[in-house]
Parts: sequence; C-alpha cells; structure tokens
Amino acid sequence: MTMKTVVVLNTQNPLLQNQAGEINRILNDLTGAITSVELWLFYQERKPELIPKISPPPSHLKLISLNKQHSFESYLQILALLSHQNSIDLMVFTSDSLGAELATRISFRLKGSACLQVESCKKNLEKLEVLKPVYGNNLTGKFSLDHPPYCLSVAKFPAHSPEMTPVNDLNTELVTMDQMDCDWIEEFEIIPDATVSGLIESDFVLVVGQGAKTKETVSELHQLANRLGAEFGASRPVVMNAWTDMNRIIGVSGLIISPRLSIIAGVSGSSVFKVGIENSDFIIAINTDRKAPIFQIADVGVISDMKVVLTELEKVILNDKKESNSQIGSEG
Repeated sequence: MTMKTVVVLNTQNPLLQNQAGEINRILNDLTGAITSVELWLFYQERKPELIPKISPPPSHLKLISLNKQHSFESYLQILALLSHQNSIDLMVFTSDSLGAELATRISFRLKGSACLQVESCKKNLEKLEVLKPVYGNNLTGKFSLDHPPYCLSVAKFPAHSPEMTPVNDLNTELVTMDQMDCDWIEEFEIIPDATVSGLIESDFVLVVGQGAKTKETVSELHQLANRLGAEFGASRPVVMNAWTDMNRIIGVSGLIISPRLSIIAGVSGSSVFKVGIENSDFIIAINTDRKAPIFQIADVGVISDMKVVLTELEKVILNDKKESNSQIGSEG
C-alpha cells in the first residue's frame, strides 16, 4: 500500500533549510511507498518566494497564511481540515517543539498514530515501522504504527541542507486561516497568588506533612496556623493527596522559604524537602518517629503527636499574647 504524504514546514523558523534536510532523509527511507508528496508551508505577512527543495519533489504546494494573532489551535484546525479534504496517509513534521506538539495533537484529532524523534522508517504491509532513540539516546527503539494517518516528527541529526527553489516552480494554492473559528479560546491573565508571596515573605511558617494522615486534620492545622498568625505550608505528599492547595508545596518542587521560625509537623524530612526550609533561622520539628531525618536539621525536636503538641503550643502562644496585651493596657 502506498501513501499520500504531506510535509509540514514553517517559514518563521530560521532553521527551515536544516529541517527540510532532516525530513528529506525520512522521505528517502520510504521511496516506493509514497504515492505523492504535498508541501504545506505556513508563513506570516510576506509570502515566501523561495522554499527548500523537498525530495521526492512535491506535486502540490499549499501556502498557509498565519494571522498575526494566530493561536496553536489555529494550526490544528487548518491541518485537520486540509487532511480531511485530501485523505492524507502520512504527515511529517519538523524536529523542533512545534513539530513534536503538532504531530502528537493532530494524530489524536484525526484518530491516527504518532511517533516523535523518528530517525528512520519503512512501510511494512499495513503498518509503518519506525526507529527512534529511547532511554536517553542510549538505545534505539522499534515501533509499529497501525492507524493512519501516521504523524511523525523527525529526530535532530546532521543533514544536508537542500538548496532553495522558487515557489513558482510548484503548483501552488493559497490558504488563509481567516475561516478558522477559535472563539471558544478565552484570553486570561495570570495574577500572582498571594499564598506564594505570603509563604516566601513570612517570618513564621507552619509546615504539615503526611503524618497528618487525613484531609480533615490538615484543614484543622491550617486553621490553627491562621490563629497563630503563621503562614501554612505542606510537604509534597500532602499536596499530591489533594489535602491542600498545590501552591503550598515546600521543597525542591515548590517553594524555598527562609522565615525566622519554621514549625515542621509530621514531615519525615527527605532531602528534597529539607532544601525548602534549611534557610530558616530556627526550626522546630515534631514527629513520632525519633529516627526521622527532619531532626538532623532541627534546632528543637519533639517526639510526640503533632496535634497534641500544636494544640498546647497554641494555648501558650495565645496566653502570652493575652498577657502582653494586658501589660500594655495597664501601662497606658
């Protein structure tokens, strides 16, 4: 079975010629398995006069004009529309991040198959066999794709940059994206979360770990932190269990804080967590496990149930505040 093939390029990329060379290498692997080749070329504002030479030569060129305000969805909609109109079997995309994402998402939309970083391929009966690097480029994996259209992004490798050829040498069709309706995409503004700045700037932070055991306990301790005037943070497991908000993670995968006082309750103290609190001036660690790594960096360690200790601590702090306010009142 032979395949009707499309090469997708974007003139906005300064490495256009190199990318065309990488794609030509893949097309050469499929000599005899390709019925015809079309080149779909995205451009913006100025229509290109020269294009890189594709081998085998395209029978048709579609010049697709990008709007200044185009979105990624615009690419997908026009590719899906043209694919349905032309019954495409194989789509070959560039080795950059745009090519990889287009290959993945358009294959899903067209109910086809996708493979990224393809180094070589061949047609085998009703399947397309591809080779690509795996395990950090230490091995080569062989994959069989059985649902056309096959959507491939090529691997980066040294390739001969083809010469440029005049656009007028090809049967050319102009396509605009004006008809692409993306009204369902809404503009939005990212507003910095006050939680993040609060945790970073606070002098007093209570951080709770998986030792809390339940979402209800985490919620209670969050309220206790509010009563104490402390910012509330959490270890990664607490957030992954959906017991509190994602933006409260302390550690390598979240925030690095440096308060005057950190109370760490129910956190075992992995190395990636300790990075997040080791700059604290004073650390109080509460844990039932006397061998917990968190005690290695704590100034004070309490081996006990966190709820009991924190409840008593709240009484002491609130009582001290009450006595301090009484003294100020009597002096006045």
